Amino acid sequence: MVAAFSAALLRSPSKPNGLAACVGYLQEDASLVPSRQMGMRALQNLRGSLFSAPGREAEMSLLWREALATACYARVVAVQAHFDSPLLTGAGLLHRASEIVALRALAQAERDAGQRLVGPVMQEILNARDDELVARVTRCWMLPCELRMLILRWREEQDLVRRPESVSLLTMAQAFATELVHAATCTPGLVQAASEAMQFPGALVERVRSATPGIQGLLDQLAPLPAG
Repeated sequence: MVAAFSAALLRSPSKPNGLAACVGYLQEDASLVPSRQMGMRALQNLRGSLFSAPGREAEMSLLWREALATACYARVVAVQAHFDSPLLTGAGLLHRASEIVALRALAQAERDAGQRLVGPVMQEILNARDDELVARVTRCWMLPCELRMLILRWREEQDLVRRPESVSLLTMAQAFATELVHAATCTPGLVQAASEAMQFPGALVERVRSATPGIQGLLDQLAPLPAG
């Protein structure tokens, strides 16, 4: 199984379908996206082409839900901070690139070996934070340089005292998404702690939080909670 998993990790998935189109459609308020038929189709195609791991559907569904929520919050955060909204939105969609690829590889290895690993496998994958893997995958996907560098820098520099504005803003968006998607297990006060660490004004926090109902509605349609 270990050998199969290692081999599968070396086979990067193809570049996500319609990434630029998805980022474009997500530049609208999340509450409006469900009425955009082509936008919904583009996002569904992205889900099917990248966020797919037969046999590990529940774990991948959560990754997709978090990615979509982070992208939606990233747009709102960027608008409030007068930052590059498409850049931050794209980084939100792909900020878990290595976890996505690792989970796909695990699912493939399990199919090839006819076995399933038990225990907290997904948590171990999330904790691994394999920066070498995300560097290789984003290079293979030939992402725009600014987008690729933001994803890499977020993984490497989000905990630093001195960090680029882009990293701080993506960290804020991810905190909002975590609060929404993982409400039952999220650390209490996560957004508040992040806003203090990132020096994100309280008034902006409330403006971003006001977008939550629309984002929740989009998640309900495109990224419903896994059954059970």
